[in-house]
Amino acid sequence: MEGRVLMLPISGSGNSSGNYTNIDVSVVIQNQRIVKDDETYLNVKDFFIDFNIGHASVRLENLFNGDKELGEAMNLFLNDNWKSVANEIKPVLEDTIANIFKKFANKIFHKYPLTKSSLF
Repeated sequence: MEGRVLMLPISGSGNSSGNYTNIDVSVVIQNQRIVKDDETYLNVKDFFIDFNIGHASVRLENLFNGDKELGEAMNLFLNDNWKSVANEIKPVLEDTIANIFKKFANKIFHKYPLTKSSLF
């Protein structure tokens, strides 16, 4: 990891763990029908996600080239300010998760035509 969190530089490579609770998620999916090989399929055109985290705690290992004091201070800072950190990275996370789910949904939807599906 290399970057900034709330204007503070952060770097390191190692394991991380997190616990996130009471997550509320809203999803909006915009679909369209497409025709491929004379069959009609569903296609996810847009996928939007909005989420709110009730509480979070994280642990990042081996920060700042193994400097234990600096690493512990950063972990303490991240956990004391988790809401501000989450709000800073929220737009990127929402877009990334939406893109992953859009690709996954389209792999399924493009495999099964609507005419042969009892779901639609």
